Order: sequence, then structure tokens, then C-alpha cells
Amino acid sequence: MNGETALHDLHQRFAASESLESFLQLVQRFRANGLLDGDTKLPPGRITYRPPFTLQLATLRAPGIFDRLDRSMVPISCRTALISGAVLFCLGLVAAVLQASELLEVLSTPVPLLGLVSLLAALSILTLLHESAHGLTLTRFGGSPRRAGFMLFYLTPAFFVDVTDGWRLPDRRQRVAVALAGPAVHAVVAAIALGAALILPQPGFRQTLLLLAVACGGIVLVNLIPFVRFDGYIALMSALDEPNLRDRSIRDGANFLTRLLFGGQRTSRSLERWWSVPFGLASLMAPVFLVLFAVSRAVRALAGGGPVLGLLVVALEAVVVLVGIGIVFRALHRVLRSGVSRLRFVSVNAALVASIVIAGALIPVPMTATYGFTAHGDRVVLVHAGDRAEVEVPAGSRVELMSSGLLVNEQIGAGTALPRRPQPTEVPLDALVPVRAHDVSVPAVIVAGVDVSEGSGSVPSTGQARVELGVGNLWQTLWVTGVIWPLSALQIEK
Repeated sequence: MNGETALHDLHQRFAASESLESFLQLVQRFRANGLLDGDTKLPPGRITYRPPFTLQLATLRAPGIFDRLDRSMVPISCRTALISGAVLFCLGLVAAVLQASELLEVLSTPVPLLGLVSLLAALSILTLLHESAHGLTLTRFGGSPRRAGFMLFYLTPAFFVDVTDGWRLPDRRQRVAVALAGPAVHAVVAAIALGAALILPQPGFRQTLLLLAVACGGIVLVNLIPFVRFDGYIALMSALDEPNLRDRSIRDGANFLTRLLFGGQRTSRSLERWWSVPFGLASLMAPVFLVLFAVSRAVRALAGGGPVLGLLVVALEAVVVLVGIGIVFRALHRVLRSGVSRLRFVSVNAALVASIVIAGALIPVPMTATYGFTAHGDRVVLVHAGDRAEVEVPAGSRVELMSSGLLVNEQIGAGTALPRRPQPTEVPLDALVPVRAHDVSVPAVIVAGVDVSEGSGSVPSTGQARVELGVGNLWQTLWVTGVIWPLSALQIEK
């Protein structure tokens, strides 16, 4: 696009498989983003809304800010940075192996409130450093971050740096470095935290540092997933020098499914790679698994925390279901517009819906409810958040007593439920949520006792209990665990 080459020649050279209309739309996107010389339309400004749920508040002085930051830093060669990072990473792995049991304990026990606040503050600062690393790396290679600032991303606060200019870098290795600079920050901090925890004697500091290391490690792993539009995907796309890798592979995967299910016409591949279709199918499914995992953890951790948290869980589930339905309907609309047989389209969809409904009605799934518990000597009782909830626990139900952790619930005992009349009480905070705070009690109601089985070992003073409610089909289980149980605290005592 040097002002001398005709659009027709550009189309034939770089996007011959695309229609001319599609190519012209791409050129208009270049123009709309201010990437072409002489365009009067400016790039996005200080306040930008990106549908459906992203609001950005940015400074347009990002190029000057990062240029000054780059000049103020001591120049380090790429080789030195890589060697230093590799050494720190190896030392962090050694420290993690030496502290494996403590890492498991941190994940399976309640987090101190002060440690949780410190962790959230540290992660916020690291998010800023993560994004700044993208911008500084781009600046070091001669690029220019256009915008930087704060945003609400699907109602989640986050920082951002616009490194679109990285696509102008001539060396693909430089583009990979820009993409991986952010995860490298979290990886280095995780290694340093693991090393510091190995040295420090104070248990409180060690637990917070181990939590920080686990959180940073999780952020790195999630960021490197190549099937979602995270840093790992950007790095892979840059390394292969394949623009729009995910969109093109998803198009190939969707075309494969369309031909398989609805008999659509065979079309040429958008991505000439043998793994285009499986990569596209994985890119379609990966966000689904990530969302379902996050929702399931939220339900398990918050459902027994009272009416407010119960409503939050149900609202989160409703949003996920509505968004999923919208995505499915848009995909089916595109399939119908592609020219497939309407009769086969209706027949296949009817068969799929019927199969899902019947399978959900026939598949047996254990139904469980999650409570907190408190233990005083041999006396163990199940508690539910609130002070007026009426919750019935079937007599003789099997009860699994577990630790209450942010990510891991380790079974520590078992027993059977003993029915009793609901009784208001106050319990420590960590009996209901995986957060520990000294001298902090919250209202709760005792819903049942527990006859602890022999051989259960020492039961901690608080934890999480999972009560088996029998076996139901998949739909019953989803309804009970996803709706009835989180909203049970809203039932008013008669």
C-alpha cells in the first residue's frame, strides 16, 4: 500500500482466495484505523466503546511515554534477557519442586484476608507491568504503541496497551517477542516469589508469596493457550507469519462441520495448513471449556455463601447461557445463508436437539449440595449462610468433609447427615468461603449434624462439606446445583 500499486494487484497478490468485496472491506478497516497515509479519520480516541462489553479510557500520549521509559532503562541485549529469564525459570522450577507439598496446602486451605488483599494488589500492579512490557518491547524494536490506559473488559477492570503497530515490524521474531513480553513478566515474578518463599522463615509471608507464584503461573499458562486470542495465540500467529490465523482456521472448521452435518458445498481452505480444521475446532471449543470451568468453580466456591453470592452465581450462569444461545443462533443463521438444504437443516437440528434432551434425561448424575461445616471436638455440624434460610438435608445422606481452598478441595473425612431443626448461629468466615480472617464471624444457620465415620482422622475446625442428595438425570442435577441450591438462602423461614 505505497500509493503506487493498484488495489486489483494487491488483491491478486495477497488475498486471491477472498472476494473483491471482502478485500475492499479490509482496506476500509486499514483506513478506519488510521493506518494509511493521508487519512483524515483518527485512530480511536481517549474514550472508546467496543461492543459488546468493553469500554476503554486511554491516553493518546502513549508513544511519548514509552519512548521516555525506553530511554530511561539500561539497554539489555535480547540474548542477555533470554539467558537471564531461562536461569530464573529453572531456579523457580527447582524451588517449586522443593515446596510441592506447601503449594498444595496453600491451594487447599483458606487464604488469609490480608494475604488475599495483598495478592490482589500485587496482581493489579503486575497487570500494569505485563501490558507495559508489551509496549516497551515494541518501542525497543522501533515500533510505537498508539494508545494505553484502563478498560472495563466484560465488566472486569484491566489495563491495556495498543501494540497494533507491531505488525509493521519486519522480523517475525520481534513480533513474537512483543507478544511474549507480557507473560514473561508474570513468569519471572513467579520464579522470584518461589525463590523468596524458600528462603523466608515467616509462614504468613511464605503463604502469600506461594499464592502469588501460583497465580502468576496460572496467568502464564492461560495466556499461552493458542486457541484463544491471548498472547500465546499472537505469538504463534507471528511465528508462523499467518495473519488472522484463528479466524481463518475457525472458518475452515465451521465449513467442515457444515459439510459433515448439513451437506454444504466444499469450499477452498482459508488456511493452507494440514492442521487448519482441528485447530479451528479447538479454537471453537477452548473458550467454552474455559468459561464452564470458571463458572463451575464460582458455583462451588460461592453458592453456599448467602443470598447475595447466590444471586450473583445465578446471574453469572444466566449471562453465560444467554450469550451461548446467541452464539449458536448466529452460527446457525450463517449456515442457513450458506445455501444448504432447508429440509436437511431442519431435520439435523431437530435430531440434535432431541438427542441432547433425551441424553440429558437418561444420563445419571450424582446430585450434591455444598455446605460449610464447623467442628468442636467430636461435634461436627453443617452450616448455611444467612440467618433465616430453611434448608433440608436428607437423613442418612453421605457427607464428604473437605478442606476449603481457592482451587483445591482435599477430602479429609466422611460421615452421614443427622437431621436437626435449623438453628441460627455465627461461624468463622472460612466456614463459608475460602478466606480466613481472625475474629470475624458471619451469621449462618445450622442445618444438620454429621456422624463422622471412624478412620476419618483429625477434622479441622472449619471446612467445606459436600452432601450427596441421590442420583438424578443431567437436567435435574444442573437445575438443583445451578439454581435451586444457590437460591436456597432466599427461602424465608415459615
